[in-house]
Amino acid sequence: MKYIYFLDGLRALAALFVLISHTWYQIWPAVVPPFGYGHRPTGLTLILTWWLYYGHFAVVVFIVLSGFCLMLPVIHNNGILRGGTLQFFKRRARRILPPYYFALLFSLLLIWLFIGLKTETQWDISLPVTQEGLIAHLLMLQDLVTPTQINYVFWSVAVESQLYICFPLLVFSWQRFGSIKTTLGIGLFMYTTIILLEIAQVKEIPPQFIGLYFYFVLGMVGATIVFSKDKLWRLVRRYFPWQNVCASLILMIIFFCYLWGFDVSEERFAFLDTLCALGTLSLVAAASRPGSNKIRNFLSSRLLVFIGTFSYSLYLIHAPLLQIIWQYVLHPLHLGEAWEFVLLLLVGTPLILSAAYIFFLYCERPFLNTRRVSL
Repeated sequence: MKYIYFLDGLRALAALFVLISHTWYQIWPAVVPPFGYGHRPTGLTLILTWWLYYGHFAVVVFIVLSGFCLMLPVIHNNGILRGGTLQFFKRRARRILPPYYFALLFSLLLIWLFIGLKTETQWDISLPVTQEGLIAHLLMLQDLVTPTQINYVFWSVAVESQLYICFPLLVFSWQRFGSIKTTLGIGLFMYTTIILLEIAQVKEIPPQFIGLYFYFVLGMVGATIVFSKDKLWRLVRRYFPWQNVCASLILMIIFFCYLWGFDVSEERFAFLDTLCALGTLSLVAAASRPGSNKIRNFLSSRLLVFIGTFSYSLYLIHAPLLQIIWQYVLHPLHLGEAWEFVLLLLVGTPLILSAAYIFFLYCERPFLNTRRVSL
């Protein structure tokens, strides 16, 4: 599959936001139980860092980009899944599963040797490891059974794997019913499900998890807008004000998050995530326009593209490494929460980036099969 450089840059920004957000959560596990301790900063620290509560939005970006990238070869192959469904599953399994299982083993070893006891940090939601949780993670079903166990970021990898299973059906629907009807139909189904769960007050299934399936489809729409030869999509691609829409959606997200605060925003993530998904689609469409393009130039910078190449590895292993650095290096110094956060950010970030790159070299790169091109 061909990649476009700026997509790696955007993926890098999302991964870095997750890392910085989880650095913040390491000091202030701000989500209310059972996914945190409801512990939050106060005063000036809160004013300066409140936005780091919303690292969840980066997962939405990842999902949209996933749908976008998977749809590219389909569009270039006249709407047909290259090699068929079985070959698609084989390629996805080779790309995603080996690094994931290496990271799973890595997390289990660290838990066994160093970080298996609760310390009143965000890492506590990964503990203890149960037989049920281990089996769920081996089968990639942890998002449905034990979403935070072993390594609290792994739930989204399971969601990705389930989206890959659905992808051939989505491509078939694209061929049979068209992109617009497929998108509207899935959107209607997903949001109807979310509303019914809200009415029934079902708390065990977070609505933002369900919405991720629709955001994946929006990524497919984005690829269709950018690369389809259909006259309608060419007109949309050329004349729609993507950059202005993206900026407006980002401002709306900031406004609502600030207005509602942590708890209300958490309850309304299904709405906020939709704005984020549409913003991501708009950003990708804006960056894809030919000619002089400042957005594409920024996202295609060498540093961001470099980090983007190992962003999956960074995502997989950063959480236990944050706990290691905090538990054994920073917390014993008793410097206070604000200084622990600053030092974890300054010291932990380069160390974790270096570790993630090494992990990439040995546990991810051998399973890559991609060619990179510029737009």
